[in-house]
Amino acid sequence: MIKRPKEINKIINQLTATGYEVYCAGQCVLASYAGKDPQDWDLYTDCPQEKLKEMFPEGEAIGKRTLRLDYTTEIISDDLNVADYLEGVIADVVTLQGNIEDQLKIYDLTAECIAEHPQKTPVDPYGGREDIQAKLLKPVPETEAAYRKDPVRMLKAIKYVSMYNFDLHKSLADIIVRNSGLLTQGDKDDILYEYTQIITGEYTGKALKMMADLGLLAGVLGEKAVSSAGKTAVKEFGILCNNIDKTKQIPLRRMALVAMCFGKRYNDIINNLPYEEEDLKLMIDADRYSQDLHFAGNDTMLKQFIYKHGWDGFNFYDKLTKAQVIVFDYNDAKIEGREYLIKMIIAERHPIFEEDLAIDVNDIIEAGITDDVQRAQYLLSLMPEVIHKKPKKNERNELLKLAKQFNKSKLKTALRGVDWHR
Repeated sequence: MIKRPKEINKIINQLTATGYEVYCAGQCVLASYAGKDPQDWDLYTDCPQEKLKEMFPEGEAIGKRTLRLDYTTEIISDDLNVADYLEGVIADVVTLQGNIEDQLKIYDLTAECIAEHPQKTPVDPYGGREDIQAKLLKPVPETEAAYRKDPVRMLKAIKYVSMYNFDLHKSLADIIVRNSGLLTQGDKDDILYEYTQIITGEYTGKALKMMADLGLLAGVLGEKAVSSAGKTAVKEFGILCNNIDKTKQIPLRRMALVAMCFGKRYNDIINNLPYEEEDLKLMIDADRYSQDLHFAGNDTMLKQFIYKHGWDGFNFYDKLTKAQVIVFDYNDAKIEGREYLIKMIIAERHPIFEEDLAIDVNDIIEAGITDDVQRAQYLLSLMPEVIHKKPKKNERNELLKLAKQFNKSKLKTALRGVDWHR
């Protein structure tokens, strides 16, 4: 008997109290037998959906047979070392068509084809419980046809490798090898979802190596990037597979680490999947920006970097370079120096952005330097580059003097970041 959270027991008790059968099946059962606490639960019942809506009015109808009961709360983390996550459980209560044995045919692996009843013996037509105990994924008779119809389903097997440290039976590996090329035709949103699950598992390195061996990488990273990978890329990818599990399980950071193994193809890999706009903004050119940050060796260069990318961007690239040190065993002397400088910048409250300056647009206009708001905003935007080098100049009179100079002289504006002495 698997352990179920209280929310799931409440649903089951309410259904059984009114005379309906109900089973837990699929990934939630697999995860439970693997010793984990699943968040997503699939419950199958002979209760019609209309009756389900009456019993659980808080549910959301998904199609004609499924009622979703969401008991989760989104936890947004301000710490880039901690990924955002959902707390609680989600239950999809599905009205059976036929019996539970018929329902289990939708699953691809013996370890998924298990249905748990609260009072009866588990329905386990393929010996899935034994396979879970052996940490072995095996196909069912319909697996290859299912993979050909929806190639992204092959990534579910890799997800279980990453999450639960399973191995693949030779028969399943052979099926995936035969059909791996179809993944390039799979739905990109679905691929990104499964890739995110794979990249954040406890055994991501093992899963990534398996993807490469089975021919699935091209479907995730793009055919051009994988087919043009040279010896250096292969070597770095191998090192990454050995060490990525030592890094924090932050999806974008780990995805960037994978893409960075492929050198000039980095942006091709990032553009291969439909990342959300904010995520894409961080990911694009992250290989180049992390290099820029690596060579930002003084406080002025650091402040200029933060000004360009914002604190969120800086934190992403900073943590990415630290993850590279962990994976590739790089020298971390520059990182230690950067940490010291950042602490100093924060402690001494060095101005970085326009909003940190001692004046604003209104001050420039009131001083009679210009009466054009856009011009005043432009003049204000020129000052951080000076103040980054000389933070003590962040005083009203000094800044207004600079604004007058920049407004009158294009030469002064062009040379504002140049030091003539040392």
